[in-house]
Amino acid sequence: MMHRLRCFSRRSSLLFAVLAFMSLALVPAGRADSAAKTEKHARKIERQLVKYRKGTFLKIDFNNNTEATGSLGTLSGTSFQIVSSEYNKVQTFNYADVDRVQKAKEYIGEGSAPSHHFHLWIP
Repeated sequence: MMHRLRCFSRRSSLLFAVLAFMSLALVPAGRADSAAKTEKHARKIERQLVKYRKGTFLKIDFNNNTEATGSLGTLSGTSFQIVSSEYNKVQTFNYADVDRVQKAKEYIGEGSAPSHHFHLWIP
């Protein structure tokens, strides 16, 4: 009877060790999958930006819930430049940090944005 308990104990501890090792082996695979998704998204953003001509006015939404507006500058393999409409300075951003790119309308000066005026005709 004692021999059976020892064998069961050895088997269960061996099984536990194998399961623990397998669970540790799966953790880096999840990280690699996340890195692949980030790289794929960065390539998607790069393809979107290539479609715009240099000087196009864009609104850039970032992964950290901030945004930037400005005209498109030069593009490189991992980053791009925007001439900020707020500071009038060149800023460099990585494709991987961008969530969304939209073409924006450029308004220069206060009151230059289009607005709808309703004219009431009073008889």
